[in-house]
Amino acid sequence: MFIFLPLLSWIAIFWLINKNRTDWRESLILTSTYWGIFIAIITEFLSVFNLITFGWILATWGLICIVLIYIWFRLNSQNPKILEINNYFQTNKNTQIPSLLKLLLCSVGFIVATVGLIAIIAPPNNWDSMDYHMSRVAHWIQNHSIAHYPTNYTPQLYQNPWSEFVILHFQILSGGDYFANLVQWFSMIGCVIGVSLIAKQLGTDLRGQVFSAVVAATIPMGILQASSTQNDYVLAFWVVCLAYYLLSTIQAAESDIWTNSFNIGSSTGLAILTKGTAYFYVFPFLIWFGFYQIKRLRWQAWKPALIVGSISLLLNISHYLRNYNLFASPLGEPGGYRNEVFGINILISNILRNIALHIGTPIGLWNGIANKLIQIIHIFIRVDINDPRITFSKTFFVPGGWATLGITGNENSAGNLVYVALIMICIMFFITRKSIRKENYIFAYLIATMSTFLIFCYLVKWQAWNSRLHLPFFVIISPFLGVVLSKLKKQKIANFIVICLLISSLPWVFFNRYRPIIDSNNIFQMPRNEQYFSNRPYLKITYTGAVEFINSKKCSNIGLLMGNDPWEYPLWVLWRANNSELVKLQHININNISAILEKEDSYRDFEPCGIISMETKKSKQNKSQEVNCKGKTYLRAWDSPDIGIFIK
Repeated sequence: MFIFLPLLSWIAIFWLINKNRTDWRESLILTSTYWGIFIAIITEFLSVFNLITFGWILATWGLICIVLIYIWFRLNSQNPKILEINNYFQTNKNTQIPSLLKLLLCSVGFIVATVGLIAIIAPPNNWDSMDYHMSRVAHWIQNHSIAHYPTNYTPQLYQNPWSEFVILHFQILSGGDYFANLVQWFSMIGCVIGVSLIAKQLGTDLRGQVFSAVVAATIPMGILQASSTQNDYVLAFWVVCLAYYLLSTIQAAESDIWTNSFNIGSSTGLAILTKGTAYFYVFPFLIWFGFYQIKRLRWQAWKPALIVGSISLLLNISHYLRNYNLFASPLGEPGGYRNEVFGINILISNILRNIALHIGTPIGLWNGIANKLIQIIHIFIRVDINDPRITFSKTFFVPGGWATLGITGNENSAGNLVYVALIMICIMFFITRKSIRKENYIFAYLIATMSTFLIFCYLVKWQAWNSRLHLPFFVIISPFLGVVLSKLKKQKIANFIVICLLISSLPWVFFNRYRPIIDSNNIFQMPRNEQYFSNRPYLKITYTGAVEFINSKKCSNIGLLMGNDPWEYPLWVLWRANNSELVKLQHININNISAILEKEDSYRDFEPCGIISMETKKSKQNKSQEVNCKGKTYLRAWDSPDIGIFIK
């Protein structure tokens, strides 16, 4: 269990940075950014030499820890500052935190701690994680490299990899996936702390900073995702870092421009390296940064722009090149998610339909009225509500059921009804209150934040799962909401609102559909291996039987024919649990562009002794009795409704 080494290095960096700073939250943001750069550089460098192994990962982190601790001892003649609770949200130690704010902070701590417990106890079981998030990590560990490999499911290759880089290190050092969910959970903590710091930069007091933290911590989609291995919360954290660095640049002395430009470039690069939707979320802030530099530096504004662009590119260049060499595009092949037609009416359509994902309730009448109203508006703007050029899912609908209130909610489609209402109310209050509009940078911050959502709606097709992609938007608008709530003249109303947010978040904490705490099949009672199949429980017996059959044949080279929805990772887990011998899994008979990789030295000599084939709807109707691979014939030797096994 050497996972403590990366965490120790983070602590060491924090010590070094925090020595001369008055607000430890700034140190946390900076530390996380530099640590994120370390992760990217270490992974890319070791991968070049096929050194993604336990020994080299351990030695690298051990050396980094030794160097950092040595530097710290040389530079520090006394112990680092002890962080007092009064410093948590501001630097004045003499300021007493009111009892209500302490209660709010404790409540936030309870939510975060409970989600962290879920993240530790429950294994990764998100649908996308089974398809590619965790599967690609398993392949990287097996290949000792993050280079692209032959696969039937190309998102394992082209999807942005930073979150999986961290999981890769955690998994190698710990020997399992017990800490895989912590990447999102750490990001949740960073976001809660980061938005409070941004609220401070926007000119609010302690109360507004605490309110911002409460708003961020109670986002339903955030609570659900923070215990998974998805990456929207990680992206949200890097966007929070970007917003903080931007505001710091605007407020800083001229001598700090270059350091802040480096930090802006780093956070932008890490955001892009984490998820493709980062482009929508970083663009408005970069435009704001550009206008500010032009105003301040005139014709020399290209210098900080060059730093930002260079750092961002350097962090992503390796992944871009891997994608370009295989897909002829640095972005890979992201599929049909981009809108094919554009216009003001298309923007209005997507704004309405994306908001609709968050306004569903258990009340069928409400959902029906909302659905009908949106359809009428589409008739008026002359847009087909189900136009496939702007719709990825086949049919538009307003979500309903008890899941909209957190009962069996899941991280793929959870809405944020209360937050949509709160955003609208706060914007109206902001517009009507001139005193708030005069606050430093808050109007520009609101414009930049709202622009991220508008750009998303303009460029991305509507689909039923878009609500999870909205998480960064809800996180970065939290400081604005906290500031506005703190400016209400009737403080009791603001207090009531944030308390309601905390109470309404509890069902999302306890009744997570796939990782519940309160349920007959809760995470404490259900065996860990069964929890991998929470999304598709009917596959557990099938997968277990398939692995046992292959093991009985003493087969160590297994070919995979998994199709476009591979659900591959549970196979890796079962083999790790049931087979002490070295087993190699490799995709075969590939019919996409990654098939050319089968000719590389690492893969061309692979000859499976058994093949696991995932049955598709088409193959279930007419099951093949044999499979040909590299000129050899494999006969069906084991069968189930969802999987067939072929033996040579």
